[in-house]
Amino acid sequence: MTESEFIAKLTAVLDGQSDAARTQIPLLLASLPDAATRLDLQIFPAQDGGGFFTVRASVDGPNLYVINKSIDAHADLFDAKYTEDGVQPPIPIVDCFDVDYPVNDIVVDCAAKWLQTVWHSFGGIKCDIPVVIVGHDDYGTVTPVELHSGAAA
Repeated sequence: MTESEFIAKLTAVLDGQSDAARTQIPLLLASLPDAATRLDLQIFPAQDGGGFFTVRASVDGPNLYVINKSIDAHADLFDAKYTEDGVQPPIPIVDCFDVDYPVNDIVVDCAAKWLQTVWHSFGGIKCDIPVVIVGHDDYGTVTPVELHSGAAA
């Protein structure tokens, strides 16, 4: 699979998950604890570099365990899983040793662009804290991305 084919397939799968994310984000924002000082939308690419990843929200602030527990039910924005029927949602998977492009950077960049599109589809969002897209372990070439400054929209 070429780099452009990988990007096209991944983008199509992410676009197909936009409605689910649009449902989850308002629930996530409503569950933010008062003690939260920042909301991170973290993109976690798999260590093997094959294209597998998860997008999960976390909050920063005092007593991290407690404040993150309060958003736990709504924190997963995208979670690919291996099933009997293959990977669901059906993201493209490659052998990182068989391709000459940076799979994890591409995954983070595509997911970050998708998150930006989903976020901006709401118009102005009321959120009292900054919201930032982060590529885990510094993967990605476009992250971090500040979606919201924390000021009134």
